[in-house]
Amino acid sequence: MIRLLPVLLLALTACSTAQPTAPKFEDTDPCSLLQTGDAGQMNGSPTRTERTCDYPFASLTARLTLLSAKYADESQKLLSDGGYGGVINDRPLTRKCVDSSGEVTCDAVVEVREGQLIGLKVLQRSHDLNVVGQVTQGLAAKAVERLPK
Repeated sequence: MIRLLPVLLLALTACSTAQPTAPKFEDTDPCSLLQTGDAGQMNGSPTRTERTCDYPFASLTARLTLLSAKYADESQKLLSDGGYGGVINDRPLTRKCVDSSGEVTCDAVVEVREGQLIGLKVLQRSHDLNVVGQVTQGLAAKAVERLPK
């Protein structure tokens, strides 16, 4: 029994010092990635549907979706329709913006890790594709920063 005591103490110590595992990408709440102030104040609360969250900012609406997909495939969809590539926090991003009667819609995808993407759709009353595109990239950067490591 005395010989077992050090082994039991070692086992108990190992169990008590185990670190909790970090939240996984798949477990991340998409409504935790953007906040009021990221694109102005929000008019109400974000609404979650599975891996998507709709954010009602005062001057625009944003839909953030956590995707499990290949970046090249999702990026190509935007590039083939007139989009272009960029970089956000050392991560590849592709975006495409279109103006439809004074409302600009920007779609973007940013690769977080291999097979893990953040998709964004931003809708804002404007005629300036570049301004709304910059807002979209800013929101993507905020979302990437808030993702669990």
